[in-house]
Order: sequence, then C-alpha cells, then structure tokens
Amino acid sequence: MARVYLLSVYEDQAYDPNTHYALESLKHSAAIDRFRIHTLVSDAAEADIILFVEMGTTGMFAEVVRAHPLYRRYPQKCFLYDWSDHIFPVIPGIYSSLKKEHFSPEHTRSGFYLLPENPYIQNSPVSGKEKYLAAFVGSLKNHPVRQAFLKFGRDDIYLLDSSKESYRILYHGTPEEKDLFWQRYAASIRDALFSLCPRGLGPGTIRLYESMKMGRACVILSDEWVPNDGVDWDSFAVRLPESEVHRTPEILDSLRDRAAEMGRRARQEWEDWFSEPVRFHRMVELCLSMKNAR
Repeated sequence: MARVYLLSVYEDQAYDPNTHYALESLKHSAAIDRFRIHTLVSDAAEADIILFVEMGTTGMFAEVVRAHPLYRRYPQKCFLYDWSDHIFPVIPGIYSSLKKEHFSPEHTRSGFYLLPENPYIQNSPVSGKEKYLAAFVGSLKNHPVRQAFLKFGRDDIYLLDSSKESYRILYHGTPEEKDLFWQRYAASIRDALFSLCPRGLGPGTIRLYESMKMGRACVILSDEWVPNDGVDWDSFAVRLPESEVHRTPEILDSLRDRAAEMGRRARQEWEDWFSEPVRFHRMVELCLSMKNAR
C-alpha cells in the first residue's frame, strides 16, 4: 500500500480547467477507487509518492515543477504526470505522449489523457448499421500520416479536417459551438466500425482512449508511441507502421466481421485500465513500478 500526495503547481490559483482539471479528476478517481489499496494523504512528508498532476503548462523540461519547494525537498519520491506533446521527461513520471527514445522502466511510463471530457463520448456498441468502415475527425496538418488518409479515396471512410476551426471553438467558441463540435466528433466515432487513431504533434492521441470508451476497434498509426502497460492491445487494435498507412482500407475490409467483438474488447480494456474508478490506482502502480525498477 502506498500513501500518495497529489498536487499541481497551479492548484492555489483561480480555477481554470486548462490547468486544474487533471488534478481534480485524479482526486475524484481516488475517492471512488475500485481497488482501495492506495490512499491519499494531506502531508507530503508522510507520503511514499508525491505526484505532480499537470496539463502541459510546466515547461518543456518541467522547470516549473523542478522549482517547486516539495520537489526540491523530496526529489527521490516525486513523480510527474503530464500529457504534453512536447516535453523532455527530466522528472520520473507518466507521460501520455511518451516517445520510444524516452522510455525507461525506472524513469518513464506511458500514460493516458486527463482532459475535460466530451460529454457525448459514451459506450455505443457496434450495431451493424454503421454508415462507415472507418472515420477520423481532426487536424490533418499535424502529421504526414494524417494527410495520407486523403489518398484512400473511399466513400465509406469518413474524413473531416477540423484544423481551421477546432482551436478557436475549443478555447474561444460559444457554448453552442463547443456543444456542436463535441457532438459531431463523437458521432464520427459512433457511425463507423473502426476508429482511425493516428499520431498528431506527439506520438500519443486522446482519440485512442475516447474510441475505446465508445467501444470501437482502433487503428493505431504511430511509430514512436509507447503502448500502455497491461492493456491487451492485440484484442481490439490494429497497429500499422506509418509507412504502411496505405494498407488501412484493405486490412479493415478483412476485419469487418470482427468489428463488433473488437469493439467490445476495446470498451472492456478501457474500463479495466482508464475509467474513473481505476485511474488513480493504475497511476500509483506505475509510480511504484518505476521506484521498484531503480
């Protein structure tokens, strides 16, 4: 059993979902923890693990965390969770967009995303009446593997490039615009048998975990991405090298009959590894695993 102290370098500032959501989400997960093995403590001195829970705003080298008094006093038991696409893992921790070159069993592990959630991303098992074989909504400009989707030339593969509007809507749009954007995004996953989950600016993508939550088999296209420990990826995901993105339609055609079962497996693995009642436990276990590997 581990005693855990959770914090953010920004927690004493006025609430902002872009800096506070991850910490509040993990605290809530601890409150409804399914395993009841690890516990939160209110005194960092008593903790076995001090976990900074951040949202990509602490600097490329986590310099804001490294300057924090608790990190300077207890560096040996401090870890960092961060989902930033651009961060060098100077601090031992859990990174949602971890590159293979930065992976080390005693220093880094692959994480998931703690971001404000799309309310329309809910379990929606494959019915057999889906409009599309596969779908993707997102910025096609973020990486060449995404741009390669345009060469598919298939009416049953739905593609929507949101690069011109997504940032404005998510950060400056009206509530109505955001709601419509979220609905359209969720519908793109729900209306297809398979969800295309290519890398973006970093090797990771939140779309992978959202697709699992909705119960969709995933097509992972990211050569640098480090898979999360424990997850039975082979039961529901198709992994292709980025250089073989052109094979996607052919492979998915051959898997049509397995889409429903793969979707069920995706949802089950999401519940077991990334759902709210397990997130806190899984993250603490990763920290302990790193400590034990040292």
